[in-house]
Amino acid sequence: MFVAGYGHFLRTAASLQWDEAAVDLSADADAWPDLEPDLRDRLERLIAGFCVAEAAVAEEIVPFARAAEDPDIGACFGVQAVDEERHARFFDRVGRELLDLRGESAPERRAALATVLQPGFVELFEVRLPATARALGSERSPGALAGAVALYHLVLEGIVFTAGQAALGVLLERADPPLPGLRRGVDLVLADERWHIGFGTRLLEELGTEAETLERLQGEAAAAAVVWGDAVDDEVIERALLLHGRRLRAAGLIRRRATA
Repeated sequence: MFVAGYGHFLRTAASLQWDEAAVDLSADADAWPDLEPDLRDRLERLIAGFCVAEAAVAEEIVPFARAAEDPDIGACFGVQAVDEERHARFFDRVGRELLDLRGESAPERRAALATVLQPGFVELFEVRLPATARALGSERSPGALAGAVALYHLVLEGIVFTAGQAALGVLLERADPPLPGLRRGVDLVLADERWHIGFGTRLLEELGTEAETLERLQGEAAAAAVVWGDAVDDEVIERALLLHGRRLRAAGLIRRRATA
């Protein structure tokens, strides 16, 4: 059952604010060269993905806030934008301090990282999301906002981010020597993403979602879950898809599709 209104999300967000610069990565930087090579390779690809993806969602969320007619909804998007910018800075810092990324700016470093990612991953965040945000900026309607939220909150955050964060958690449990700073930062990012996804799902419940959008949402789920390639295990993907289905049912979206 979802909480009525949006003040709950704003209060949750206010309680979760953190400073990415305060996360100590010094022990992680010392431990990084001693990690088992296969584990380090998978961590590198996951970190690369979050560097690219978090920057993309931070850049493309502005039209969402402008499209919201309810000021509380607009405020939620505004606070989420602050979160996403913090996540992008955190993962850029991880890239610099652990992966030793070179480049004068974060965009330069992201461009280098994109080359190690699956084409489907890059297409989602650097082609599909920007196109959706541009369309939302020109078409201010509940249907357009619902379709954009379905992509952003349920596909990108709810599936791609959920699977990637779960995979990071599994790998960090295995890491020897441990990576306490990265683990701390990932846990803080995950707490933020939980309220983002809850907010998006609640908003879709209120806006109403066309049958076509829901069909596409269901069809895109499995494809989005595998864009990490072999950096994410099949078991983690399956759990992310099961959780996605539970969210849709909790919001009544699957039943609404059947009725439509």
